[in-house]
Amino acid sequence: MERKTKIEIALAIAVLLLFVAFLLFWRQKVITPAVTTPVSTIDTAKDKTTPTTTDAATTPEPVVVKETSAITVARTFVERLGSYSSESDAANIEDILPMATASFQKELEALVKSARASADGSYYGVSTLVVTAPKTVSESATQTVLSMTTQREETKDQPGNTTIKYQSITITLVKSGTSWLVEGYTWKDGV
Repeated sequence: MERKTKIEIALAIAVLLLFVAFLLFWRQKVITPAVTTPVSTIDTAKDKTTPTTTDAATTPEPVVVKETSAITVARTFVERLGSYSSESDAANIEDILPMATASFQKELEALVKSARASADGSYYGVSTLVVTAPKTVSESATQTVLSMTTQREETKDQPGNTTIKYQSITITLVKSGTSWLVEGYTWKDGV
């Protein structure tokens, strides 16, 4: 072996040993546990101190429930409702069932049965996209009605047979706890 090759092998072994030493040092590093301190509460009515201890490591964080806005629910609902493929067997409607009120879920389930019954084997697909910001038609603390414009790309039989149309939709939502649920909708032709 040449002298240059021996030096390169020795350097590679030295780098490898340094790397292994670093890993061993890093793994043996001691992690200090969190220190918990007792917290005292003062009862001002009786002017005495009541000692209580709180373990910071086991105190649960308060659960923050974020409210989903009616606009977010409406946009998601409309785009999923309006996007359909004969190959998906009405899965788009089944996906939005949890976003609807109990009474409206029954109407959507009937729509699923109707779509499955009318399947004739030819391809049909429509893709829907909300193209305008939803506008509030009416609003209260527990109900809101929104209107928005959609772009719908419809394909029949083969990919080259595609048309694009713009259609408005009005959607009614009701508040259930911290969630907004869809109670109904109405498609309108044109914009």
